[in-house]
Amino acid sequence: MAEVTAFGKILRKMRIDCSEVLGAMAKRLGLSSAYLSSIENGLREIPDGLVAKIANEYGLDSSQEKELEEAKAKVKGTVDVKLNDQKAEADYVETAVMFARDFSKLTTEQVNAIKELLKSFESSGENSNGSAS
Repeated sequence: MAEVTAFGKILRKMRIDCSEVLGAMAKRLGLSSAYLSSIENGLREIPDGLVAKIANEYGLDSSQEKELEEAKAKVKGTVDVKLNDQKAEADYVETAVMFARDFSKLTTEQVNAIKELLKSFESSGENSNGSAS
């Protein structure tokens, strides 16, 4: 029997909180019950756009949506990097590709240092182009 993923656990909790069965959630999300069950159990890929659809359909706040995105990343083993307006700027694209390609080579200390640096950007109120928001 398949094991429920981190993503699946969140979905199941949402169903319980909303007093819904799998079929009702699947219908709300435009999926079959079998497909949603397979996603929960890690037997199928989580489709692009599903997190946004869940967030919209269930009125998730940004922290709940972030939790769902993180659970998706754990299941998938990958994350998407949204470049938005920077997609045409070579330095942004090159940095994102270099980071993704070499991420597995980072030590725990290096990962923690990068994490702290990124947290400091979040708390300083800087947005993605370096200006204050």
